Amino acid sequence: MEAIKILTGHGVSLAGRMLHYDATNARMREISLKPDISCKLCGNSPTITEPGIPAIVPSDQATMKEITANSALALIQDGFDGILLDVREAQEYAWAHLEGCTLAPLSELSEHLEALPRDVPYLVYCKVGQRSARAGTIMLEAGFQNVTNLHGGIMDWIRLGGPVVQP
Repeated sequence: MEAIKILTGHGVSLAGRMLHYDATNARMREISLKPDISCKLCGNSPTITEPGIPAIVPSDQATMKEITANSALALIQDGFDGILLDVREAQEYAWAHLEGCTLAPLSELSEHLEALPRDVPYLVYCKVGQRSARAGTIMLEAGFQNVTNLHGGIMDWIRLGGPVVQP
């Protein structure tokens, strides 16, 4: 409702306030919110100034790169000299996967880490990019140096028309 009010200019916005509904007692109350001056988006010194794909920073401060399906397609067509790592489950892999990829499901990733070479670049993907972002973070924390997440995963890849292996 707030978005509709803002878009149409109708009514009074709840900006700076929150409406709390207590369903147990059928009561509502309004809570005033104080701005956070250290907020990276709306604080006194914002560092987020435009939309974009955020860098994922694991606890050891290494930064994982993220690329779009369009950039990944160009990278692979130019001769990607690394490992395509699919972190989806086996049944998802059987449905469709990128040619030449290695399967290491996120649920089993810790078992695969010792066998994976650490001196090559990795392009990690899953269905939409969330599990692969988690897998990439785990890999960086385990000492891998060059890990890139496919933002949007295989679904964006397929929407783009990228080639896949299907049964």
